[in-house]
Amino acid sequence: MNAAGVAVLLAALVAGMAPGAGRTDASGDADTNVRPVSRQARSSPSAHANASPAPASRARKPAANPQVDVRILSKHRPARLRLEGPRSLEAVASRDALIVDGRPQPHALRLDAGRWQVRGRGVDRRYEASLSLEARDGELIVVATFALETYVAAVTASETEVDTPFEALRAQAITARSYVLASGKRHDEARACDLTHCQVLRGEGFARHLRRARDATRSTEGIVLRLSDGAIALAPFHASCGGHTAEPVAVFGAPDLTGAAAVPDRCPASPWRAVVPRALVSAAASDALGGSAQAADLLLDRDSSGAVVRIVDRASGRDARGDAFFRALGARAGWNRIRSARFSMTLGGNQALLEGQGHGHGVGLCQAGAALLARQGWTAEQLLAHYFPRALPGKLADK
Repeated sequence: MNAAGVAVLLAALVAGMAPGAGRTDASGDADTNVRPVSRQARSSPSAHANASPAPASRARKPAANPQVDVRILSKHRPARLRLEGPRSLEAVASRDALIVDGRPQPHALRLDAGRWQVRGRGVDRRYEASLSLEARDGELIVVATFALETYVAAVTASETEVDTPFEALRAQAITARSYVLASGKRHDEARACDLTHCQVLRGEGFARHLRRARDATRSTEGIVLRLSDGAIALAPFHASCGGHTAEPVAVFGAPDLTGAAAVPDRCPASPWRAVVPRALVSAAASDALGGSAQAADLLLDRDSSGAVVRIVDRASGRDARGDAFFRALGARAGWNRIRSARFSMTLGGNQALLEGQGHGHGVGLCQAGAALLARQGWTAEQLLAHYFPRALPGKLADK
């Protein structure tokens, strides 16, 4: 397409005339283990501001009853919460003071493990966990501590659609368990958060789907993916690869801690299109490159999957990982608009046309592809061998 044609197409898109213009999905959690049009941005794994994998914790002998502490509700920044469970109480953050049932609490409040209902403005969630609360700058900092398998079941339910086949749920449970155990502590207050930066955790949610997720988790209890050196794989996942997963080293950098590989997949293309100001592209490139850059000077380097794995600023010679550029674009334009790192870019006038496929970083388990393959009879073990050919399943107790 020549420059004049691009300009016409951009104008049509901005005016809402082109197919699909203005109909991108809203992401309820534009926070980072991503999915197709009908799904919320997920990834472990993480996917948008999700997250390049954190440094791997090498496999150690697991605790007898491993637990996972998770910072919850940070997106909502609650100042007041009502909690019902083993006891009933109201907690309020007054600057850095925690007020419980109208009385100042000198220390963080620790609540015993049980089934808790947590309610506040825009919040009504249930957790099977112990809780701790403290106040900071007028916000309640809430950490939930789960038994490992309880956490894996809740994540599996939160990160999948209600019609996900059972074998795909089993593969998701093993992936989620591996990821959280390998990722180490990613936040000051807790090992993980409940957003896509780590793994989505929405509380207990839809009861029937949670029961299926619990059954899938129970059937895979204690199973993780291990690399050739015995370390637990930092196994990521995403919503939709668009037909081909990405090479982990190309996206996240070396060494590979994931056990994944770039493989062709039967996932639908999931095309997307976005028009953004040229200045926004320049600003995102400057963020990724660590210095001033202009959109017109950028070269996009792609891998075999079509993902942008490196950008080069021809003016300065600086380069940066494509994943950093993808995240900078998403942070500025919105994750519901910049859905994946698999995209091309065409400049016209003061705007840029981005056309891509898939949803998320594209590395590891493709949730849309896994669901499709499971409906065709693939088992969880076959799915994991497909998406993680450099890792093998094994029991935690085996190490």
